[in-house]
Amino acid sequence: MIFNDFGTALRVSSPLIAVSLFGVVLFIVKGSEYVTGGQGQFEGVLLLGLLSYIATLWVAVSWHRYCLLEEYPEKTIPDFNVSRILGYFGWGLLLGLILLGMVALLFAVVYAAGGFIAGSLSLFGGVLLGVGLIFTIWVTQRLSLVLPASAVGKPIRFDDSWRATRPIATAILIVFPILGAFGFAIGLVVGFLGVFSALLGYALQAIVNWMIAMVSLSVLTTMYGLCVEKRELA
Repeated sequence: MIFNDFGTALRVSSPLIAVSLFGVVLFIVKGSEYVTGGQGQFEGVLLLGLLSYIATLWVAVSWHRYCLLEEYPEKTIPDFNVSRILGYFGWGLLLGLILLGMVALLFAVVYAAGGFIAGSLSLFGGVLLGVGLIFTIWVTQRLSLVLPASAVGKPIRFDDSWRATRPIATAILIVFPILGAFGFAIGLVVGFLGVFSALLGYALQAIVNWMIAMVSLSVLTTMYGLCVEKRELA
């Protein structure tokens, strides 16, 4: 989906690319501490975090609409559709609250089951927490079809998303841990290269973040196409 028409993918994701380039400029002008939060400097981190979040919402809506509705960007950057982006933000916020509630409940269960010893996580607690986090991610991913549905203007409820993803429930349990491991492995490589050049490491991390964001959005788009629109994998 990304490399089939790479030029369009770059145009759709141009807001994310612009924020990354802005971060590199700040790195050069202001120094590494400004953009990484070193020495207690959080102004740059907060600024880039806010811009990245807005850009991600912008790109997510545009990418879903491009892939599912074949809505090609007419300009160098995609249209900033305020109503679609706000709707996407709203559903994302609700999904985030569900995730937060499940994580809080998970920690309470681990604590009640004796998973903490002298304030530290025990082996049993670690295993229980790991299994619980995988389950939590699985649940939220099965509910996440509300996001592309909102982007294309055909909103559904969380229970609709849950029912729609039933045929691929096992696949979800496999795919997202693989994506997580992929991101972790690339992060290790980037971190290693960053030892030789902080600027190079930061620039490479920006590229990795772009790739992970686009792959994740593509997987979510594919899930919606398969489960809701009943498309077939090409």
